[in-house]
Amino acid sequence: MPRSISRSANYARRFHTIREKNHQKLAEIKMALELESHLFIVILGAVIGSILSIFIAYHLEPNLLEYAVLSVIPFALSYSLRKVYIHTLVHSQE
Repeated sequence: MPRSISRSANYARRFHTIREKNHQKLAEIKMALELESHLFIVILGAVIGSILSIFIAYHLEPNLLEYAVLSVIPFALSYSLRKVYIHTLVHSQE
């Protein structure tokens, strides 16, 4: 019985070490990807966001505040699309 407990403790310690190394590698990959611009993804998100905000603005009454809020949509969509792209790249290499 004590032998199986010591084996399981060693296994848990080894598994924890491997898990930490994997998390460290994922963090390094994510940091490297965060430094890149991903220009195509950002432009694609901005174009899709612009089309979406123009479509929404067409159906609204003319109001400066609404247009100011709608101008944020392309930036928000391109940022979120870039984050999804980086997340997909990091987790597809696991």
